[in-house]
Amino acid sequence: MNESGLDLFGFVLLLVSIFLGLVIIALPVRWAAGVVGARHRGYGRCLLALIVTTFLAALGMQIQIAGPLVALLLSAAGYAGVLGTSYPRGIAIAVLHFIFAFLIFFAVATIFGIGIVGLGVAPA
Repeated sequence: MNESGLDLFGFVLLLVSIFLGLVIIALPVRWAAGVVGARHRGYGRCLLALIVTTFLAALGMQIQIAGPLVALLLSAAGYAGVLGTSYPRGIAIAVLHFIFAFLIFFAVATIFGIGIVGLGVAPA
């Protein structure tokens, strides 16, 4: 271990964790882009699309009454622009991204043994 307290193993583990986190974050967008036939489907473009749409969605959420709808429509424009597809397909990417991310979340929660009760949903 060196003076900073981070040895080589810890540094490599940190890099691998960051890499895997970015891959898992981009995976739902990559799947959605593949389903709709977007021109650009690589991990780099999908990460860029996520960054752009995050800022656009945050901008859209500033509108008081229709914030979520505006955020969805702005996100669709971001996906369409970055991934090289039409605006209606951008809307499909935004919706599919939500669905795929939701499924991945519950798959990971199941793998780590977190049931629906552990997520705050009480059984009837």
